[in-house]
Amino acid sequence: MKPFKNYILLLTCFSLSFYGYSQKAIPEDAAEHFKFGNYIDALVVYKKLIEKDPKNIDYPYKAGLCVLFTDRDKREAVKFLEIASERKSDPDVNFFLAKAYHLNLKLDEALDSYEKYKSSGEGTRQNEVDREIEMVKNAQKLVNAPVDITFENAGDEINTEYPDYYPFITPDESFMVFTSRRKSGVREFDGYYPSAIYYSKVDSGQFDKSKKASSLINSTYDDQAVGLSYNADKLFIYFDDINNVGDIYEADIKDFKFKKKVKMGENVNSKGFESSASISADGNTLFFASDRDGGLGKKDIYMTKKLPTGEWAEPQNLGENINTPYDEDFPNLFYDGKTLYYSSKGHNSMGGFDYFKSTWNTETNSWSKPENLGYPLNTPDDDICISFLEDQASAYISAWRPDSKGDKDIYRVTFNEIDTRQTVYKSKIIPSGSTEAVTDAFVSVIDNRTQEEIGTYTPNPKNGSFVMILKPGSYNILIDAPGFAPKNQDVYVIGKSDFVPFTTIEFTVTP
Repeated sequence: MKPFKNYILLLTCFSLSFYGYSQKAIPEDAAEHFKFGNYIDALVVYKKLIEKDPKNIDYPYKAGLCVLFTDRDKREAVKFLEIASERKSDPDVNFFLAKAYHLNLKLDEALDSYEKYKSSGEGTRQNEVDREIEMVKNAQKLVNAPVDITFENAGDEINTEYPDYYPFITPDESFMVFTSRRKSGVREFDGYYPSAIYYSKVDSGQFDKSKKASSLINSTYDDQAVGLSYNADKLFIYFDDINNVGDIYEADIKDFKFKKKVKMGENVNSKGFESSASISADGNTLFFASDRDGGLGKKDIYMTKKLPTGEWAEPQNLGENINTPYDEDFPNLFYDGKTLYYSSKGHNSMGGFDYFKSTWNTETNSWSKPENLGYPLNTPDDDICISFLEDQASAYISAWRPDSKGDKDIYRVTFNEIDTRQTVYKSKIIPSGSTEAVTDAFVSVIDNRTQEEIGTYTPNPKNGSFVMILKPGSYNILIDAPGFAPKNQDVYVIGKSDFVPFTTIEFTVTP
């Protein structure tokens, strides 16, 4: 989300490098790229300058910073910054060397370098060092108690050599929307191409080749997918151009086709910066991230309710249990209506943004203390956007990993400690002789073995659908719909040998 575009004109004056071009070893070129945040091209030039003048004091320092400031492999940063530290090229060098150690999980070395920097009393980052030390100590605790998780690259149909990120997946894993900065148009000031929204549908268990969405939601500037509704009928978009920075738009989706994006109203967008949004499964509550006036720090998570007029009400800050003096972003309310996933640079982050989870307590009307989702899902780098499947045992994220195809890739992650043997029933209640689903009903599920109620459900008021997640066993479904006779029906969920993860079921009711 980089609003500054003026460097595009300057960029075209230089020979391009990262995606297949050459770059000469000219110090002025490197300095110009670095000044405007084009660390990709600057790094190429600085590497050549180091070969040409290996004893230069400044080149290794700038090369190390270039590696740190991109979203790719950070291992080279240690090599360059260790040289820069030995040569004492800049008062801030030990701060950034510590950062490089941190990002590469050399945590003891990171602490030593941060303490060395702090004790020097020099440099421009002294006001940040205490928080960095705190995050390294958080990382030590989390790395020593890793979660059992599996990463699976989403593959060539989704990922490219360019940045692919911000994935949003439907609950049944049939449709994905994401953002990419693959080759298109003129490269921007940071050396990347403009961001655009892509999508892919699943066919025969595999993602189709991803396609760029139409010009109804993509422009020649930066468009990014930042939220998707439960039924995949509404997409939230971050858009900026030369005149507009940091606003949220929405676009309807019908039959996997995107309608024209429309800027959201003033109770969502402000004079500040809004970066992401998501909507509850019933469509009545919106969560979004904003750095508007009156927050608790930088970007905070806000919530607003839909009014009878269809407009959004005055937003409310989610408070200190969720928000911190640091940045929060990408709120995503799970389909149960009470579990909030989001990213934060605060709390016990192990570095940059981490993924957190908080649960709404209906008795105290408050959010629980956020839980860090753990290492190696979280890393010392920025972990920003996570989208869960219905079973909460699998999700999609973006990250740079050793098997990435060049830059950030999209990954499917599986939490192995969670029992995944659950069937997701996409359900509706259909009156006898009708095709229209009942939207006003109450459904409860009883475990036939224990006779305990294990869940209650209400249909989506828009389309009458609801989702039940059941482990192998025997259940009695009780349906109470006004105007219809009470309904009892047994459902048997098959065991592992014949397990089916997703299925549909319709309950017929009679007057």
